[in-house]
Amino acid sequence: MAFHNINTIYLNDAFDPKSNNFGFLRFALASLVVFSHCHPLGGFASAKLFGSPQAQEDYGSFAVTSFFILSGFLITRSYTTTSSVWRFLWHRILRIFPGYWVCLLVTVLIFAPLIYLFENGHLNGYFQTQIQNPLTYLSANFLLDIKQSGIGNLFVKDVPYPIFFNVSLWTLVYEFKFYLFVAILGVVGILNFYKKIVLYLFLFLCLMFVFDLAVPGIASKIIPYFSDIYLLKLLIYFLAGCVYFLYKEKIVFNNRFFVLSAILIVVSINDKSYNLVAPFTLPYILFWLAFKLPFRNFDKYGDFSYGLYIYSSPVEQMLAFFGLHKRGFIVYFLLSILVAIILSVLSYEFIEKPALKLKKLRFKDIIKILNSFKKFIMNKLKFFM
Repeated sequence: MAFHNINTIYLNDAFDPKSNNFGFLRFALASLVVFSHCHPLGGFASAKLFGSPQAQEDYGSFAVTSFFILSGFLITRSYTTTSSVWRFLWHRILRIFPGYWVCLLVTVLIFAPLIYLFENGHLNGYFQTQIQNPLTYLSANFLLDIKQSGIGNLFVKDVPYPIFFNVSLWTLVYEFKFYLFVAILGVVGILNFYKKIVLYLFLFLCLMFVFDLAVPGIASKIIPYFSDIYLLKLLIYFLAGCVYFLYKEKIVFNNRFFVLSAILIVVSINDKSYNLVAPFTLPYILFWLAFKLPFRNFDKYGDFSYGLYIYSSPVEQMLAFFGLHKRGFIVYFLLSILVAIILSVLSYEFIEKPALKLKKLRFKDIIKILNSFKKFIMNKLKFFM
């Protein structure tokens, strides 16, 4: 006869969708990305996790994988609480694309022209440049897949990390692909009736990733789609978040497991065992923090993490161009995060928040808006061509 310990607390017991620290964690992780990017963009030595030269991750990579864990949990929950797959996808589009598109426009219409003006003393020929044209920067990157990283010949000199305007945007295409993947899992009934498949897939991909570390390229031979090793790695962490949500009623939630997980992360960081340990322990650490930290009202004025993430890199490049990285890392980092926070607040208040108010639009109205937006963009492009 089995006995259930009534004192055992499970993840589901700790999870309150209306009161948690997810907002704080997202903002902290976005800030960690800013901190990490300040090193290469400012010409400083790479920032390995915990300051260890042998660490398998730097702070930026650690923050990104943590983002995907939280995303896997929250996006799976979003699908299970949304009325239809189309409504789910519409919500996801509203969350990621408007802010992203405006960031591209700000880069092309403000950041890049400012650099061009300082380099040339005028703006003549800016939109006519033959090398990485500003307008092709918009069109090539319109659907999240970053196919053009630079604009003209800007940032090819006078900065420690040349050419790239925004080194943060590369993860967004993976994020949206995983949204689509969750939608597929939901439509075929896996999330509701066959959730063990998600667990088995997660374990299989973890094993494949470890094999690929031992024998580079083996993952792509098994599944050609994983010739992009970042896709495999980020999918593992995203699925870790999915598994934690789907099995939240079975995952024991206590302080001892948190301490054990933290110890395993620290001990393994200097060797390849980190890649075996982290997909299992890092989610536990994050969700313990999400439900234990005292910052539950951190995002009551808005979620500024997305704007901080997408605007920090061009801000850092701009500051480096004007030589502010030469004032030292602390000054450079503080200026970078301050300016990026200001832009993230503006992005949330004037772009992301208004866009999210469109969540309840009917499908035919959505089509009309998308067509109108497409015509608007095409007309603007024709004006400059």
